[in-house]
Amino acid sequence: MRPTGADHRYAVAGMGATGVGVFVALVRSLVAGGRAAGAEIHIFETKERLGAGVAYSTPHDCHLLNMRAATMSVHADDPDHFVRWLAGREDASASEAGEYVPRRLFAEYLQEFFEEALAEARQRGIKVVTHKSVVSDCREDERGVHLIAGLDHFVFGRVFLCLGDLPSTEYLEFTKLPTYVHSMWQGAGLEAIGPDATVGILGTSLTAVDALLQLRTTGHRGAITCFSRRRSLPKVQGPRVRHTLRHVTEANLRRLTGDFTRQLEFTEVAELFRRELEDGLGIAIDWTRVLARPEETFTHTLAKDVELAEKGQTLWYSILDATSEIVPLVWRSMSPEARASFMTEHLSIWSMFRHCMPLDNARRLLDMATDGAFVVASDLTSVSYDEDARAFRIEAGGAAHHVEWLVNATGTGFALECSDSSLIQNLLMRGDITPHPLGGIDVDFDTLRVVRRDGSLSARAHYIGPLTRGVHFYTNSFETNLANAHSAVAAALTRLDSPAAA
Repeated sequence: MRPTGADHRYAVAGMGATGVGVFVALVRSLVAGGRAAGAEIHIFETKERLGAGVAYSTPHDCHLLNMRAATMSVHADDPDHFVRWLAGREDASASEAGEYVPRRLFAEYLQEFFEEALAEARQRGIKVVTHKSVVSDCREDERGVHLIAGLDHFVFGRVFLCLGDLPSTEYLEFTKLPTYVHSMWQGAGLEAIGPDATVGILGTSLTAVDALLQLRTTGHRGAITCFSRRRSLPKVQGPRVRHTLRHVTEANLRRLTGDFTRQLEFTEVAELFRRELEDGLGIAIDWTRVLARPEETFTHTLAKDVELAEKGQTLWYSILDATSEIVPLVWRSMSPEARASFMTEHLSIWSMFRHCMPLDNARRLLDMATDGAFVVASDLTSVSYDEDARAFRIEAGGAAHHVEWLVNATGTGFALECSDSSLIQNLLMRGDITPHPLGGIDVDFDTLRVVRRDGSLSARAHYIGPLTRGVHFYTNSFETNLANAHSAVAAALTRLDSPAAA
């Protein structure tokens, strides 16, 4: 039976990688459930290229996927799908790229994935409408979910919000300065920086690596300094080795939590990972040495990391990589105090070892560092702008640094109250969404339904993407967001079948 009212109308706001995942899952689920005929899916996206989003919109081939192509399939049951797609292309940059390919190719792959689903939708009688407008408000009542996009007002039965990576919510005080780049992916980005200008990059994560490589590729000659509060550059990925988890497993989580009736403390989770790593490596690890700040220069450390990756002595990365699927469940099993402790005290070191850079990128950075093209300064304490000198002053490592241009490479902004999204602000103002204590938006773990200020769950609105980090943790992963897209769609359609939802 066809749903009544607005229940046959669905909206996907934001058509980056996660939005495409939601759209495809929705089309396939409607077809499989016999709901296709007469259904409507409205997609809202201002960009011409659907699927690219922030993560894959870059046109520069120096910006590689940070994961191997073999791990980036859009089909969970066909892990080699993306690899075969690459092999079948005439583009030499695809067939010769190796394990890590330019991100623009993944954007094209997602575009084809979307177009295949779009063709199937229309063939099966699903009406698909594209709106090149920004959703500015989302309000729910007994009629459905009301969306405001531009000057238009719509009512839908189910809404999937997929806003992707929102700009950093740090250093907003500099956004009006012409020599400050708040996001290298928006506006002029790094293109406006003169070739001889001195540049400061806030952060040393994979985003900072992207900025360094783009500046190098476009012929930048001026001095560059990367600033970090704690950590140095990411570690380097070596050859992939398949690892079977023995300790960080669902069975052990069930045992430790009494079948999830109690929550784990940080020390218990750390012990699981310690056993996993030491068992997999076959050695006892000197954790004090591993976690200590290196005494050598960052260039020496980078050279050593490159050498270890080239020799295949990075089994620890394969072990950590094997935990990707279980990490959201580990995170869910931890007490609020344990999660808060991890975010404030251990996230930096985790990110350095878990979110590693491809070996090709590391080699390029090593060449840059050896040439003196950039340096890294830790212990960042303050950033200010000197109006008289028309330069930024950065206090780091016990010294003052002055640069003409400043680039924010701190990543996604999780402080909702500072977000420039009118949709986020309107939802916050009414209490229709709740900030998670660890940043981002609070949602139900299984269904991705948003949590309201009063603690209740929205009946019709789901949020999927990086901003659910407080709930799912590993949300900068395409794999995690794709799995969550399927969970949200399944939950939405299951509620339509539920008598309580009628």
